[in-house]
Amino acid sequence: MITAEDVEFHEWPEGDHTFAETNWFAFYVPEAKINTIVYTVARKALEVQSSDISMYGALVDNRAESLYLDSQMALPAPASLADYTTANGLSIKAITPPRDYRIDYVGYDDCEIHLDFEGLMEPFDTSDPSHSPRAVADEAGHVAGTGMGEAYKGHFELTGHFTGSLKYRGTEYEVDCVETMDHSWGSRPEIHQHSMGWSHAHFGRDFAIKWINHWHLDRPLEEQQPLAHGYVLEDGEVYGLTDMTLYTHRVGSMITAMDLQVTDKRGKSFELRGSAEVGGPWVCYTASLVYGAQMNWTERRTARQGYGFASEIRSMQDMTRMHGRRWNQSSGHLTA
Repeated sequence: MITAEDVEFHEWPEGDHTFAETNWFAFYVPEAKINTIVYTVARKALEVQSSDISMYGALVDNRAESLYLDSQMALPAPASLADYTTANGLSIKAITPPRDYRIDYVGYDDCEIHLDFEGLMEPFDTSDPSHSPRAVADEAGHVAGTGMGEAYKGHFELTGHFTGSLKYRGTEYEVDCVETMDHSWGSRPEIHQHSMGWSHAHFGRDFAIKWINHWHLDRPLEEQQPLAHGYVLEDGEVYGLTDMTLYTHRVGSMITAMDLQVTDKRGKSFELRGSAEVGGPWVCYTASLVYGAQMNWTERRTARQGYGFASEIRSMQDMTRMHGRRWNQSSGHLTA
């Protein structure tokens, strides 16, 4: 169960310099086709923190075509995660922890962010069997089946409503959207990140679908992206996902479309089609290949339209292993 204290730093194993605490927020302005990511990673044992503000205005395949990028990897870690300001001008404050937040940022080139995030649900604890049917507790109470490794041993998802403003190079835009934030804590080395997907679709304050999927690059297409965790938020109630079928369409690493079918613990199923509008590569960890896209979603049963961020994280170590299997050690040449 997630409590107000979970917005703060957690105890880390003595001597574990890889222990990290993350905060993720993303929002969009559909009429202007602007998607913005706000992300911090604090490693308190090392007293360092990264802070990333990335904006996208088109579907691109390289970071140079981003609208805006302020990504700094080695800033001083704050004393608290409940109310902190980074050295690059980002402030995050838990107004009513763990549900409501205030986000402010003043950057370069006359770019600013001023937002309130209102949680629309209690945080979804991926390690709590009463929240996620995929989290299974044994007789001793230990949770197995999460499958996401130590980096996500502590993790919650929270769908909420963003209101406020974005100023981009002097032009101000109103922000009014439903999106999902998350917070993670655990041992998270910079290499051997889990290959996975982290995505969601929002159709208003009354209906949203959130999922995390594994990504097994060496399996057949129909088996590559099984469900890890997720939920349906419908009319104020949250229902954990029990099953999912996901097909992602790409051009290279670029996400272009997604076909999704999910079933929640009520036995209720939803079928979605998503088309990418805005997105680009994102470097949150130097040894991972990440692509994120703002999707235009259609719930096929009702034809209801929505938006939501979809992302895929590929472990570079998984990819180099696949490349290595094709390497002919005797000749030093690639083989088919």
